[in-house]
Amino acid sequence: MEDTRLAFERAADGVEGGERALQAMTTAYARLISTRPETLLMQMQGYAAVAQGDDLIGEVVRAGWMRIWDTVHLSLGADADETASFFACGMLGNTLTAIGLPVGAGR
Repeated sequence: MEDTRLAFERAADGVEGGERALQAMTTAYARLISTRPETLLMQMQGYAAVAQGDDLIGEVVRAGWMRIWDTVHLSLGADADETASFFACGMLGNTLTAIGLPVGAGR
């Protein structure tokens, strides 16, 4: 999860304007999951472990998720709804990638 957070942070560093930061982070994340798909798959495994009731992993996953949320939220200069929309689109992309469909299949 830290790799994802850092990808967002680095992409938005020095970028002014929420729309530019959004595009920079979207591009960085697409690059990350295309070049290192294990990053996404490990995140998905963490979510599945939490859903299965693993409390120890749950604490780590929730804390990691909140660090990612905070990084994106501050980078976008957005309100909670805009940040949630960014993550909703990302989660759709994650799901499509994990099941082997192209990201554009969700449109």
